[in-house]
Amino acid sequence: MKFLVIAALFSTVVAGLSTSKVCVVPAAGNSSIDDTPAVLKAFDQCGHGGKILFENTTYHINSVMKTTGLKDVEIDLKGTLLWSTNVSYWLNHSLPVGYQNQSTAWVFGGKNVRFNGHGYGTFDGNGQTWYNACGSVSNYPGRPHALTVSETSDSEFTGLRFVQSQMWTLSIIHSRNTIFEHIYVNSTSVHASSRNTDGADTIYSSHITFRNWEVDNGDDSISLKANSTDILIEDSLFHRGLGIAIGSIGQYKDTYETIQRCYGVEGTGYRDLTVYHFFGDGGELHVFEVPASRSSVQEFEWDNYQC
Repeated sequence: MKFLVIAALFSTVVAGLSTSKVCVVPAAGNSSIDDTPAVLKAFDQCGHGGKILFENTTYHINSVMKTTGLKDVEIDLKGTLLWSTNVSYWLNHSLPVGYQNQSTAWVFGGKNVRFNGHGYGTFDGNGQTWYNACGSVSNYPGRPHALTVSETSDSEFTGLRFVQSQMWTLSIIHSRNTIFEHIYVNSTSVHASSRNTDGADTIYSSHITFRNWEVDNGDDSISLKANSTDILIEDSLFHRGLGIAIGSIGQYKDTYETIQRCYGVEGTGYRDLTVYHFFGDGGELHVFEVPASRSSVQEFEWDNYQC
């Protein structure tokens, strides 16, 4: 009975999509030509009840993107989205996430969205440029996340690859009932620090499932931040990095924050989770400072946690 309750708690139903219009995003094929306008046009024309197709080629993303208010849309990423290395541009134009001083290269949001990378569709943030530029400076102002999923519900992101993310790979904010599965993240550096390259961070979000993730990076593999509730992490493999982080929360005066209810199969929070090559804590979950006067962490359980 408990299994059935928990399964129902985390089940996310993405309604069947009947796409009436297909937008194929053209690629200029030249790094000096920004493909962002073509991407935004496709989302504008097919972002409601349509399908957006990125072909098996490289798209040069040289400017910020905001594609929100999507509905009943299917997105197929069969190529590579390659972000430019114009550090000055991104520091001055990255979009606010709505949490701390965090900013992002792409704000994405909608209801009943299917985003499918088929196991090879790739986000390439050209991160080595950022690791060299920012070094060990934490939360460098203007340094963008690769993708921010904002105000999204009843959706599914699957089969995506994120390599060399600029900073945090995926920030999920004000979202609910959404699954992220079969996701690969590799944000490692040749020589400089790849600090702040979190795999995923949840903020003000509930009923979020992470399934079949593989993360190799220089910071938190997955971090649960302010007001994250009903989060499931299962069947995932984390290399190096800092593993699963709870917090930070309760950092701001007069702001109460909580992290609650992380369940998995048979009432466990983490199922078949293998972690190795940890820095610092020897493979343990770590809980950051959570001041009791303005924050709480409740109902955390995990099973088959290996180091």
